[in-house]
Amino acid sequence: MTVKSQVIGSGINSYLSLRRTKYPLHSIGRLLRGGRRRVRFYYRADDPYSHLLAQVMPRFASMYGLDVAVVPVAESGLGARPAPDMLAEHAMRDAALLAECYGLDFPARPERPPEDRIRRAHAVLLEQRPSAEQVEVARRVGAAVWGDDGAALASLVEQYGAVSGESVGPLLERNFAELQRAGHYQPGMLSYGGDWYWGIDRLSYLERRLHQEGLDGDLGLAAGDVPSLARMLRSGEEKPRLRVFISFRSPYSYLSLPQLRDMRDNGLIDLELRPVLPMVMRGLQVPRAKRLYIVHDAKREAGRLGIPFGRICDPLGKGIGHCFAVFYRCAVPKGLELEFALSALQGSWSEARDIASISDLVHLAERVGIGEAEVREALADDSWKEKATANRETLTHLGLWGVPSMQIGSYSTWGQDRLPLIRAALAGS
Repeated sequence: MTVKSQVIGSGINSYLSLRRTKYPLHSIGRLLRGGRRRVRFYYRADDPYSHLLAQVMPRFASMYGLDVAVVPVAESGLGARPAPDMLAEHAMRDAALLAECYGLDFPARPERPPEDRIRRAHAVLLEQRPSAEQVEVARRVGAAVWGDDGAALASLVEQYGAVSGESVGPLLERNFAELQRAGHYQPGMLSYGGDWYWGIDRLSYLERRLHQEGLDGDLGLAAGDVPSLARMLRSGEEKPRLRVFISFRSPYSYLSLPQLRDMRDNGLIDLELRPVLPMVMRGLQVPRAKRLYIVHDAKREAGRLGIPFGRICDPLGKGIGHCFAVFYRCAVPKGLELEFALSALQGSWSEARDIASISDLVHLAERVGIGEAEVREALADDSWKEKATANRETLTHLGLWGVPSMQIGSYSTWGQDRLPLIRAALAGS
C-alpha cells in the first residue's frame, strides 16, 4: 500500500469511527440548553431541494417539537458545485420528479427564478421572527418564487416585513460562512446534533435518530408512483438499456453497483457501464468538507443497503489507471464489466485494498475470473485514455458531470438515490 493512500484511508476510517461517538455530547449540550431540540435549516430560495424540504418542515417540526432556524445562505463556491449551470438545470428536473413522487408542489416545467425575486425572497427570510412562523414563511416564500408569483411575494413582504435590499448580500455571506464553519458547503441541509441531513432524500435518517432519542412520530413521507418517469423510461426496446457513468474512486458509484446487478439479474435492464476519471483528475477541486460529508453519507447509505463499507484505501492516481486498463482490456471482452468494477470498488471502500499495488489489483481481478497474466498485459496498454475521454464527453453532452450518472430512454439523472425510482417504474411497466 502506498504511504499516501494509507494515510488518507486511515484518516477517513478514523473520522467515520469517531463521528457517532459525539452524539452523547450533543445530547448533554441540549439538556444544558433547556432540553429543546434545535435544527438549523440552511436554505436558498433558488435551490429546488430547499423548497421541497420547506414544504414538509412545518409538519415535521410540529410533530417532533423542534425549534427550526431557517438560515438563508449565499451560493456555494465552484469547488462545491463545479458545473453550476448543469447542476441548476438538473436540480429543477430532479425536483419536479421528486415532487410528483412525494405529492409535493413544484412546477412540472420549471424555469430558474429571476435574481430580483430571489433577493426579495431572501430579504423576507432574513428578517427575524419566531421559529414556527419562520418555517411557515419559508414554505410560502418558496411557493411564490417557484410559482412565478410576484404578487404573492409582494404580499409576504407586506405581511411579514423584510430586511433592506443592501443588507441581503452581506447577511447571506455571513450565514454561508457559518455553514462552512459548521462543516458543510451547500443549501438544502438540516444540521442537528453534530450531523447533516440533505433534503427530503435524507430526512428519514433524522427521523430515525429522533426515534432513537425516544420521540414518537411518523412523517409518512413515502414514495408513490411517478407516471412521468415511467413514460420517459420507455425506449421501444424489449429490455431497456441503462447506461451508467461511474468512477473507480466514487463511493456512490460503489453503492450503485449491487443495485444495478440486482436490476440486471432480475431481467429489468441491459446494463452498460461507462467509467470516467475522478473529478480531481479532470481538474475539478473538491473541498474538504464535501469529501468528508460524502464519505459519511455513503457509509450510512451502505448500512441501509446492507453493503460492506468502511475499511478504505483511496485509489486516486495510479490505481485509477490500473482499473481502466483492466476494465477495457480484460473485463469488457469477457462481459465482466460490472463484476470487475464492483470487485475493485469493494476493495477500495470496504477492504482497504490498494489498487495501485499490482498484488492487490491481481487479487481483485482474479476473484471475478481475470487472471494475473491478463492483468499484467493490460497494464501495458494505455488505449483506455481515449475511452475515458469519450465517456466524459458523452456525459457532458447529457448535461451531467458527476457520478454515478444514468441515462435510460429519454431520462437522465445523477446519483444512486434515483435507482429505486427507476427500478419501481420498470417493474411496474
